[in-house]
Amino acid sequence: MTETAPGSPLLVAGARTSAPELLVTVRLDVDLVAAARSGSPFVGQAHAWQCEDGGAKGLKDKVSVVTFTSNNVFNGVPAGQSLETFVRCTGGYSRYSNRDFPLAQLADSLNRWQSADLGGPLSLRIGPKPTGGAPQQFPVRIRTNSGKELAKATPEIIWD
Repeated sequence: MTETAPGSPLLVAGARTSAPELLVTVRLDVDLVAAARSGSPFVGQAHAWQCEDGGAKGLKDKVSVVTFTSNNVFNGVPAGQSLETFVRCTGGYSRYSNRDFPLAQLADSLNRWQSADLGGPLSLRIGPKPTGGAPQQFPVRIRTNSGKELAKATPEIIWD
């Protein structure tokens, strides 16, 4: 889930790196909103089980917030506090793949994107590297409007 730069090796638990920034890749498995077709009430109900072409209605359960933290002090930010000022995002293999935006905009972006945009990985770049060389593990949390929280953490690495 963590790599130093495109094409660089994945960092596993306990790995050391001196890269100026890290790339965290996030892949989402999403549910999309179904769309009922007009016409016969029976046919419309049957079609409502299928997503509209390309998932044009977007996410079924909208994202309320995305947080990115560390398990240790990171450049003066206490463990468990948001690192949003240190994180930049880009979309996966979609029309958003070359657009760079702050972590604070990720929830709104996910809510606007359609299935083709959500199919590729999201890249979260964090930098500059922290001072002190303490082990760092970066939990990424996505909370939806229904209250569900999805969480995944990177392997713990030494960034010196």
